[in-house]
Amino acid sequence: MPAAPSKRLRGQKIARNFIIGNSAVQLPHPLFIDPPSGHTKGWRVYVRPLPNGPDITTWLKKVQFKLHHTYADASRTIESANVKDGCFEIQETGYGEFGVELRLYFPTESGEKAQYREHYLVLTYWGSPEQQAAQEAKNWIVSERVETIEFNEPTVDFAKTLTSEEQFNWLKVKKGRGKGKKPEYVFEGEIDPSALLPERAPEGKDGSGMGAGAAWSQRYERQVISQLTSSEKILQGMIEEEQGKMEERKRRMEELGRAVKLKG
Repeated sequence: MPAAPSKRLRGQKIARNFIIGNSAVQLPHPLFIDPPSGHTKGWRVYVRPLPNGPDITTWLKKVQFKLHHTYADASRTIESANVKDGCFEIQETGYGEFGVELRLYFPTESGEKAQYREHYLVLTYWGSPEQQAAQEAKNWIVSERVETIEFNEPTVDFAKTLTSEEQFNWLKVKKGRGKGKKPEYVFEGEIDPSALLPERAPEGKDGSGMGAGAAWSQRYERQVISQLTSSEKILQGMIEEEQGKMEERKRRMEELGRAVKLKG
């Protein structure tokens, strides 16, 4: 019997963005060997992490794909992401487009119920004439969208996983290997990915760092909060001033009403 989920963090919310989509090619194609007769398209439907984002398996345990009823074993559950790009995916061939139902399952320690999403399988060229021509030339169609899942008041154990630095380890690449030494795994790029905000944003090429290029940091966050607090005080003062004017107008109208009655 699995252990009961840990206590929840009241008033906390953690969100995760991810991508749902499909790719498709015209058959014949080397990725799809010996397709059934009449099948003209090869396709792949997937749930994948954002580029340079956290490991999707830190919060997603498995994905159930429900295909068109004409497929054998139309309901398929994928319990592990592929190593290459971290996707939960299925591959098939066919000839028609349809809606694919997806059911997302989360780790036991999350205490979260499965959530549903849907993706319409796109097998034909789309977009502007230039985009369609490029897709036809490459024999490669991609249809994707970004989705968001919010974990409201996550359990303590699940929150630790969602905020750990280890969730970015899948982005590390092997760097050389000296004689008799173990390979070193490092992040590529100027800034290492992290679950935490940096104290200061990196300096931009123009010399500006705080908030430059929408780069967020703890310092920039404090500045924005300070500005919002100041604006809130100003707004509250304006509201109180307007309420005072409204009371004064009300008093004058009442006096005018009494004066009219006396004259009558």
